[in-house]
Amino acid sequence: MAALILVVIGAIMPFIGLPMCWVALGLATISAFAGSRGWPVAVVAIAAVAFWFFTPSLWVEALAHNTGYGAATGNGPILRIVSLIMLAAPVVGIFMARPAQREH
Repeated sequence: MAALILVVIGAIMPFIGLPMCWVALGLATISAFAGSRGWPVAVVAIAAVAFWFFTPSLWVEALAHNTGYGAATGNGPILRIVSLIMLAAPVVGIFMARPAQREH
């Protein structure tokens, strides 16, 4: 639940939104490894929308690399790489998590 709140707040925060979404995705990954499935999927969906539509730093990085900044400096698109890894981590956690033990 905390991850969902953080990702919603991070989606609308102008300067610290991207790192907040990364923290939320980290919490969602921990939740996924603990056996939760619904909350991590919701956090990933909201974070993906936030990254695509509401994160200008990712837009600027993509435009800079498309104009040749990456080739000229030798720098990789680190913000996009970290964002994609963080988006994939909860999904991987869901598939790798052990099934929850049910008490009868």
